[in-house]
Amino acid sequence: MLALEVKNLSLKLGHRRLVTGLNWQVRQGEFWCVLGRNGAGKSTLLHALSGLQSIDDGSVWMMGRSVEDITLFELARLRSLMPQEIVDRFNASVGDTVAIARAPWRLGSSWSDDNDLLYVKAALQRVGMLDRMDDDVMQLSGGERQRVAFAAMLVQNPTLMLLDEPSSHQDIAQQLVMMRLMQELAEDHAVIASCHDINLAARFASHVLLLGEGFYYAGSTEEVLNPDVLSRVYGCDFDDKAMSIIAV
Repeated sequence: MLALEVKNLSLKLGHRRLVTGLNWQVRQGEFWCVLGRNGAGKSTLLHALSGLQSIDDGSVWMMGRSVEDITLFELARLRSLMPQEIVDRFNASVGDTVAIARAPWRLGSSWSDDNDLLYVKAALQRVGMLDRMDDDVMQLSGGERQRVAFAAMLVQNPTLMLLDEPSSHQDIAQQLVMMRLMQELAEDHAVIASCHDINLAARFASHVLLLGEGFYYAGSTEEVLNPDVLSRVYGCDFDDKAMSIIAV
């Protein structure tokens, strides 16, 4: 099922044009990694898809409908963004922070403490944070807070999951856990994550969107991640050794 369609999308940041004429389709069952040099527009693109960044030209469609024709209530169930940096302004427990993400499924109806608690515990278990459920989010490390944000996305359970550098604050073992979890989620969702690690993308993603300066490549991981394409985008030489896969 076609979860996302981007038609002739163009994005600017200030006076700088980042993305031009992007035509892109993402289906449920696919895990896309968005790659590119620093400043290529990876985060800006995810923010635009989430509604946080304005679009200069083109359109975004979800489940066959323009996002402009979908209510905010519906969009809260269809898409979710896990940002790269999370800044907490007040104290709250890990469990309560994750539970807030159940709101799109509780608007207009009563909350079920037992049912929602099951969702929260299951999500925290998947990211290895269940034992921190009663801890204050203000006391967590960057990597731990990132995993709590991931758990919140799990309980929100949107059709389209957008993640901005979800493994950036994780150690090597947790990077593999997070990438494997996104791969598993793509069985029932459409998953898009920006990433800097080409090897992780090659190992776990089914598809890659590679952003260059004024051009892009989109397709299966095998099609896009080859030395010639990578060399053009990153401006340096690649060979098969540079594409070695991290062991799991």
